[in-house]
Amino acid sequence: MYPRSELDVRIRRLKRWMNRRNVDLTLIGSWSNMLYLSGTAEANLLAVPLYDEPVLIAIYAFGDEIAKERSPFHVEVIKPFYGLNSREVYNPKAFDVIAESFSKAGRIAVDFLSSQDMVKDLRKRFKRGRKSAAILDASKQLERMRIIKSDYEISLMRESASIAMKAFNSLEIKLGMTEREIANRLEFNMRELDADEPSFPTIVASGPNSFNAHHINTDRRVTEGDILLIDFGARYMGYCSDITRTFFIGKPPESFLSRYNAVLNAQLKALEYIRRGVTFEKPDIEARKILKKAGLLEYYVHSLGHGVGIDIHEFLRLLVGKRGRLMERMVVTDEPGIYIRGWGGIRIEDTVLVGKNHSIPLTESLAKDPDYFRSSR
Repeated sequence: MYPRSELDVRIRRLKRWMNRRNVDLTLIGSWSNMLYLSGTAEANLLAVPLYDEPVLIAIYAFGDEIAKERSPFHVEVIKPFYGLNSREVYNPKAFDVIAESFSKAGRIAVDFLSSQDMVKDLRKRFKRGRKSAAILDASKQLERMRIIKSDYEISLMRESASIAMKAFNSLEIKLGMTEREIANRLEFNMRELDADEPSFPTIVASGPNSFNAHHINTDRRVTEGDILLIDFGARYMGYCSDITRTFFIGKPPESFLSRYNAVLNAQLKALEYIRRGVTFEKPDIEARKILKKAGLLEYYVHSLGHGVGIDIHEFLRLLVGKRGRLMERMVVTDEPGIYIRGWGGIRIEDTVLVGKNHSIPLTESLAKDPDYFRSSR
């Protein structure tokens, strides 16, 4: 369970925004925002009234007990009833409970404004005569709140990173193993070390498959002379880590090593610029300069990184042309990569905490050795 004090700080910040915007009630439907504000995602809806305590709406036998265990807030349980015919059906919805409990709300903020069906249903429940409640978007405010991590959030992300690195270091890869088998073993290791689950489906891309930046694992077997790219992370108490390492199975040829070192140098150069006050585009530009000098810029086809937290991809992209400045306590990825059709790909990635004067990599202690599986086994 998240500390009540941590959740109270988040709720107070939301209520200050609500007060400025004259919002009577905020409704949260996305699992990540619900987890952030209440400590649980095992509910259908979170209601945050301006002048009262938050309330979770959960379905009987579908997460209600888990919500009660994980959140300090009151959980209102909806219990459907299905009789022996259509006349004996009682199936109330979350909006029914909300409308009954907060019927006087005139201005409602939601994080699901893009869902036309949900908004239409909500307006219907809060309609009084010809007039309905005004519906505002709360998603941008929640995005702003979540971008700066608290000490507690950073501690969870450090543990997430530690679990992922320990799981990888205990991984044994042998010739003939399939991509799926390697991914399954790595994910099992993370769960054994108390991860909730992987941050995302683990990517294991071998040989020519390493060309695909977001490869889907296959039954291809790892063989001598393969490039092996592994992109993985652990989710711990809701918070993610994100790591990529690239290796060569066997003795790496100079053609691989020269490209690998260029990507590594680009990644390390970008790290120097992941600090407070630097523009979002600057780390990416500095990485691109390194790859341009190596003649590889045309193969770097994505952004340097993205925000990380409860979601594996959160607000902000480190990419040339992006406006904004890094702030202390943001957490981002640093992951330059090259992808050459018919040859393969190389990506090196760390999860990085933005510091006042420097970057603080959370995953850098995991070796960046392309010869790792030959020299350490």
